[in-house]
Amino acid sequence: MVGANYANLGSKIFFIWGSLCFLCLVYSYMLVPETKGLTLEQVDRMFEETNPRNSAKWVPHSTFAADMGLAAEKTSDTEVVEHGELKSAV
Repeated sequence: MVGANYANLGSKIFFIWGSLCFLCLVYSYMLVPETKGLTLEQVDRMFEETNPRNSAKWVPHSTFAADMGLAAEKTSDTEVVEHGELKSAV
């Protein structure tokens, strides 16, 4: 692309390179989701609930173990300490 026998663009090749870099930036911002710290199951759930632009704000609602019934679940009669006094959670 910069040879005299071909396109002979010389230093104008920067505009092709720069525009491709800009298009890659737009592509990655719009279509590549943020999956840092998520399990595969949480990523799958995130794809169902949100789009890639808002994926960094998405918070998992439950774990895979809780969905399968393998995790210990909270009961309504558990005692909770708030501001120094003991209360029962209702």
